[in-house]
Amino acid sequence: MTDSALTLDRMRTDVAELLEQPEDTIEDDTNLLDLGLDSLRIMELAERWSSSAGTLVDFASLAENPELEAWWRLVSERSG
Repeated sequence: MTDSALTLDRMRTDVAELLEQPEDTIEDDTNLLDLGLDSLRIMELAERWSSSAGTLVDFASLAENPELEAWWRLVSERSG
């Protein structure tokens, strides 16, 4: 995976890849834990997105509200 600008669509693609599900099944407000996302995968996403976004995206913040829309809001706020 190459590092490119972090967008909501990129986040959805990354989650869908880890869950081995089509992107169109990952809704913005779906609890990703209900789809099978586990803590190890959340840690992987946090690490991946931290390097892409150029800002800290930590496991605890992602795990607190495991929905794409919440994650995108978090990344957007921390990116300035």
